[in-house]
Amino acid sequence: MPAASDSARRRLLIVAGHPTAAARWIDAQLAAAAPALAAGDILWLAEHAPSGRPCVLPRAMPQRLGGECRVLVVDMHQGFHPDAFAAAVGTLRGGGDCVLLAPPLGEWSGFDDPDRRRFCAYPHATTAMHGRFLGRLARLWADHAAVHRISADTADAVHVAPAAAGVGVTLNAAQQRVAREVESVARGHARRPLVITADRGRGKSTLLGVCAARLLRQGVARVTVVAPGRAAVATLYRHARQASAVDGARDIPPRLRIGDGELCFRLPGEWHDDDGAAASLVIVDEAAAIPLAVLERLLQSANRLVFASTVHGYEGSGRGFALRFAAALDARMPQWRAAQLDTPVRWADDDPLEDLLNRSLLLDAELADAPVAATYVEAVDIAALARDERRLRAVFALLVNAHYQTRPSDLRQLLDNPDVALWVARAGDVVSGVLLGVAEGGMDAAMAAAVMAGERRPRGHLLPQSLAVHAGIGDCLTRRVLRVQRIAVHPHCRRQGIGLRLLDAAAAHATAHGFDLLGCAFGVERPLLGFWRRAGFRPARLGLRVDPASATRSLFMLRAATAAGAAIADAAAARFRHDLPWAVGGPLRTVDSRVVVDLMTGPVDDALRPDAAERAALAAVAAGTRQPETASAALWKAVVQLAADGDAAASAAPLVAWLLQHRPPEQVCAGFGLSGRAALHDVLRRALVSAGFSAPRGG
Repeated sequence: MPAASDSARRRLLIVAGHPTAAARWIDAQLAAAAPALAAGDILWLAEHAPSGRPCVLPRAMPQRLGGECRVLVVDMHQGFHPDAFAAAVGTLRGGGDCVLLAPPLGEWSGFDDPDRRRFCAYPHATTAMHGRFLGRLARLWADHAAVHRISADTADAVHVAPAAAGVGVTLNAAQQRVAREVESVARGHARRPLVITADRGRGKSTLLGVCAARLLRQGVARVTVVAPGRAAVATLYRHARQASAVDGARDIPPRLRIGDGELCFRLPGEWHDDDGAAASLVIVDEAAAIPLAVLERLLQSANRLVFASTVHGYEGSGRGFALRFAAALDARMPQWRAAQLDTPVRWADDDPLEDLLNRSLLLDAELADAPVAATYVEAVDIAALARDERRLRAVFALLVNAHYQTRPSDLRQLLDNPDVALWVARAGDVVSGVLLGVAEGGMDAAMAAAVMAGERRPRGHLLPQSLAVHAGIGDCLTRRVLRVQRIAVHPHCRRQGIGLRLLDAAAAHATAHGFDLLGCAFGVERPLLGFWRRAGFRPARLGLRVDPASATRSLFMLRAATAAGAAIADAAAARFRHDLPWAVGGPLRTVDSRVVVDLMTGPVDDALRPDAAERAALAAVAAGTRQPETASAALWKAVVQLAADGDAAASAAPLVAWLLQHRPPEQVCAGFGLSGRAALHDVLRRALVSAGFSAPRGG
């Protein structure tokens, strides 16, 4: 499709006033424009629309990301959903209007937005939430060039202008240049991946869909697309179908036949190393939203890769992703190449609505270039932060960089949630670290009992409810917990103790303000686990479900803030260590055995230590006079002890995989670079000797 011209600027029309009058105005406007509009040209984002017009529920907006609209109507009276609004504006073609039916701007900070129900945690009413998010939007939007305010006095002076109708899939010059580089990855030298970066609306997904279809029609056997969710590849699939005249259904099937080949889709949690060998080309879309450990696994198992990422927007994390991923590429495939798309394809290059969206939802918040080491760590007044754009942008840029699933709704949570607290590390005015905490727990006895009985699941309170329901730690419900929701340090300032200082500040606040525990929950990876352990947190629960977007399991950890909290944290840690050896042979069988070793390090229950007869059996195995398969119970206990012993932990991982997680020896050998079963047995014997399970000299 051609790039938008300068006449293709989009507008935001704010129709302020009573909902009934606003609905009548937009209905009359759409009726007047009807001759120029086809079915599907109007996207009405609301819980319900007047006059029987079809509408899209905000929560269903991700299913529409592959399409375009010529007029967008958003009914704020029914709730302003920041994520859905940002996504919907991204579908509006250049020259079109976004019409926002809303209260007068002066009332936004006090507007009891129905969308607050998604954020309001027990026991708060929605009126307890602050109005800073919408109040800030009202300030930023009042005089912006993209905004046209419509009231009773101006209703006849402004008319809705539909965007020009869409055209077929025709790549512009920049897209064609990058398309040639994509095809070079598929047909040229292996192990030379391409990294494509672009802002929203630059046609990245369009060109990937066209390239995938073209390659498959030209004889490539399989193109596999990996993305954090099906909505992320809706545009890619739509244009792949359109470019190859395949049925235009909206679904994203695991396999789509194109020509003699197939276009396959995988979530990160569904990826298997065999997928890399089977694919002629692997396209990783929205790579910034996929954890680095998963991207490194893709680099290990596939030879022809294209990574694409949104630099600014709710899908991307800007410079932070580039810094992290470039180092991984340099180490594994140093001949990688970069390509960038700068020209918008759906709206004008200087589109005012894009500028408004980026500024107000902080979609273009970027990390500072060269921050200095932090001098101060301090609590932040969030009310003041909401009015300090420069500092707010610096804080949110760090939060986006820290987590692959940050959304505009997180900005609303930061500004409006009464349970949120914030700390920053800074040198002068330069912010280099940030910690976002949220108060949880503190339920009364009746609610806690209802939760434990499975009768209630009050909104919020992620950590106490998870530990109570799934780990039996019911005391977490009545005790107050400060959960660390996000912690981020600028990539150039890491390993300077800033994160630990932020956590110490939060811990001091917790102790002083009646919290018994600090907690955290994150997708477990070894470096992260090491950081939290150094900060004094101990494991309390490892989730059974693998997150399909991150390919990780959630680990919940606790740190005491009071004596009462210490008793809970001690009991939780002891129960976790006791249960883990059994669980890794069942529901946790697929957990990385190196992570299992890290989690098992610590004291061992006496009941899990080998007795005298079992020690004799272990000595025989260590001496090579008894086969390991004949001493399973003794070896199980021995490996538990090996994993718990920090000194022997380096050799314990393959043994955990083999003897605790019951993986086939061939699989264990392949995963740890061992030449075969004899080599695995040798690792076992040496570990037993090192741990003191061999027979005494002269015995």
